[in-house]
Amino acid sequence: MDFSFWSQSPVFQLLLTIALGAILGIRREMDGQTTRQHQSFIGVRTTMCLAVLGLVSTFFPSMPFLPPVIFGSVVVLMAIAYWYGNFRLKKPGMTSELSGLLTFWLGALVGFGQPIIALLLTIFLFTLKEFRDDLHRFVRTLTPAETRGALQFLVFSGAVLPFLPQEPIDPWGIFVPFTVWLLVMLISGIGFVGYFLTKYFGARGGIPLVGLLGALVSSTAVTVNFSEQSRKKFPTNILAAGILIAMAVMEWRVLLEIFLLSRGQFGLLFLAIPALMGAISMGIGWTMLRQKGEAKSPKKPPLKSPFELRPALKFGLIFIVVLFAISFGQKYLGTQGVYAAAFLSGLVDVDAVVLSSLESFRLGELSLPVTRTAIFIALMVNTLTKLGYVALLGSRELFRKIIPGVAIVSAAGGLVFLFL
Repeated sequence: MDFSFWSQSPVFQLLLTIALGAILGIRREMDGQTTRQHQSFIGVRTTMCLAVLGLVSTFFPSMPFLPPVIFGSVVVLMAIAYWYGNFRLKKPGMTSELSGLLTFWLGALVGFGQPIIALLLTIFLFTLKEFRDDLHRFVRTLTPAETRGALQFLVFSGAVLPFLPQEPIDPWGIFVPFTVWLLVMLISGIGFVGYFLTKYFGARGGIPLVGLLGALVSSTAVTVNFSEQSRKKFPTNILAAGILIAMAVMEWRVLLEIFLLSRGQFGLLFLAIPALMGAISMGIGWTMLRQKGEAKSPKKPPLKSPFELRPALKFGLIFIVVLFAISFGQKYLGTQGVYAAAFLSGLVDVDAVVLSSLESFRLGELSLPVTRTAIFIALMVNTLTKLGYVALLGSRELFRKIIPGVAIVSAAGGLVFLFL
């Protein structure tokens, strides 16, 4: 089906605009009925009319000034509504007025051939209305340290990244500062979001939730954290389940990285390795969760601050080292050097090997079989290393609980790899 044809069809644009406007209006009227407060001046009919008005303003290519002129009229109407609501009804706030302005551009975006952006805008406006009270409660719990962390994240990403060189700066053409720092900010961003999600759901949301969110940054960090907690009389069944859930997230994260960056060149059979390992790991972890026993959650999640640059910098350094190791290993030691780099890096982090191997494969420095094997070695080493951390830092009971799950997951991945 040719989606571009439908996105340019006036009938499709009109129906889509009416539907999006109706969704926003219905939600607003439902909120007014639930709270039994004064009905907002923006209801389902108003939102549909505003959206259609924005759409119709784009139907006249010979009059490119029409959308801004009509939008100016809408601004006047919203200004009147804002004055009436604040000074006559004594209801401060301007979210409804701003939503009305955005609803106009929702229809205009559909008319300009951007239905996906219009849909995302609708989701954004709907979410603001749906979770209004939750957002206000969440903001009231913010601390100065957390707001400083948000500022630090913005500074290190928005103020540093655009000025970094986007071309290799080393004689071998390997190190690109922009690419490395982008990966550092991605890792920090995952930790930043994970911190506030953990805070929103509460520290007592459960060990599985902490394992799930913590593994977005590092499944190894989750394993170390849970291993230490096992010596403090935390339930080992739940801790073992949390580690296996973190492993599943790590394995599915590898699957997503390969799927997005390899453009389908690795084949479904290789993609089945992290997919199967993740599914088995999640299944065993979920089974452990359903076993009877007291389920306590840790007092603090492993993500202890909103912006942690040091773990991300460590990842960046590992990525650089692995990138150089792969390049020079391939050049001077052949494929054995690549495998050695994958093994050593897999002891600490699997993402560095996956991303650097895929980058080397894209540049033609590694063949497909060598890249597959390097990623598989890193994945298996990182999975089996979890046992080592538990043995060194955790209780004997947790070690006994985790052995069967890790063994089954590793064996399943190895059997699939044998068929490649």
